[in-house]
Amino acid sequence: MNEISVEHGNLGKSMIATHLLGMVRQDPAYDIKFVQQNVKDRFGFEISYHKAWQSLKAAREQVYGTWESSVKKLPRFMAFLQKLNPGTVVEWLNLDTDRPGVQMLHYVFWAFRPYANQQVLPLAFALVDEESLASWRWFLQMLAKHLLPNDDDRVCLISDRHSGLISAINYVPAFKFPRGVHRFCLRHVCSNFNKKFNNIRLKDLCWRAGAEVNARKFERIMTEIRELNEEAYNWLEMIDKTQWTLSHDSGWRTVRYFLERTTRCHRMLNANQEWADFAFRIFEARQAEAGSHTYVVKLKHKTCSCGKWGTHGIPCSHAIQVSRHFGVNASNFIPQYYSIRAYRKTYQGRFEPLYGEEYWDPVDIELVHNPAVRVRRGPGRYVSTRIPNEMDRPQARARQQYQSRQV
Repeated sequence: MNEISVEHGNLGKSMIATHLLGMVRQDPAYDIKFVQQNVKDRFGFEISYHKAWQSLKAAREQVYGTWESSVKKLPRFMAFLQKLNPGTVVEWLNLDTDRPGVQMLHYVFWAFRPYANQQVLPLAFALVDEESLASWRWFLQMLAKHLLPNDDDRVCLISDRHSGLISAINYVPAFKFPRGVHRFCLRHVCSNFNKKFNNIRLKDLCWRAGAEVNARKFERIMTEIRELNEEAYNWLEMIDKTQWTLSHDSGWRTVRYFLERTTRCHRMLNANQEWADFAFRIFEARQAEAGSHTYVVKLKHKTCSCGKWGTHGIPCSHAIQVSRHFGVNASNFIPQYYSIRAYRKTYQGRFEPLYGEEYWDPVDIELVHNPAVRVRRGPGRYVSTRIPNEMDRPQARARQQYQSRQV
């Protein structure tokens, strides 16, 4: 076998970039570690990380253009996106330059047409210089403007516990009670919990506690956590229960499943269903339930002390039994957003993909890239401030490792 040589002088970044073009076309996120290995396999020489990075950058620019050329195309791209998809929203926050008709990109927000009686923005994006209090605040303001235009609109924002986002919410009234609430993603809470205590059993109990809808059962799970680890219990107690548990959520979160929606909608319509599958299955199952526990049901307020009615808005078995007693049709309490009519409105829209650049219409603005963004970042590998945690590992593998330690 031939010995691998290091850094051949004639193996420049242009030659390597040409070799990488096909791979970059197939995978724009082609990883730099594969570049180094690929060059070693193809040419028999090792290259430095810096040369691999420069070559990969050159290949990407040949295929997709530079930052500067991409930013320049944005106004025409967005204008044509709106032309083919009426109702699409685009908001710009640009900086003035000393050249007439030329602006410098700062932020851009875009969201596709609202569906289902103006209640859902299927996809909303923002291109910003960095993830900061200022950029989060602007993004939330744009969401509020287009998703919550009326004072009686309500929203539940679910996210991780990013400090910039939490701070930004305080500046946007639409996301503060009573118009809105902020909830934490349970998966992220459990991940942070497991990162600190590194115990799969405790993490599973944390998940069960957060997903439990009954307050008494929630307290029993928390007691079990406390018996296993007092510090872990105190860690969870420091988080506002309304922000991570279903039992204290007051019905702001709703679990919905969105697979093959259009096909399902047609099937449900053909079957003359009044309600979507999710609500239909839960209501049918609860009609057949018969519990032995005693709970307080308030039909007027659509609540039951068991907690299940408030979770999805679908009457629990206790509410159904009380409704029967008073001769009331319990299905009348199912929210209209579960109806087939609302379901169809939500998914009747379609997205039109864009044609090639030669079809884009001209615009009356020239946009340039902000060079300060490149200066702040600098050349070379981007160093992420995000600390990897156990969410980066498959859960099955984590449990296998935990079980092997118990043997």
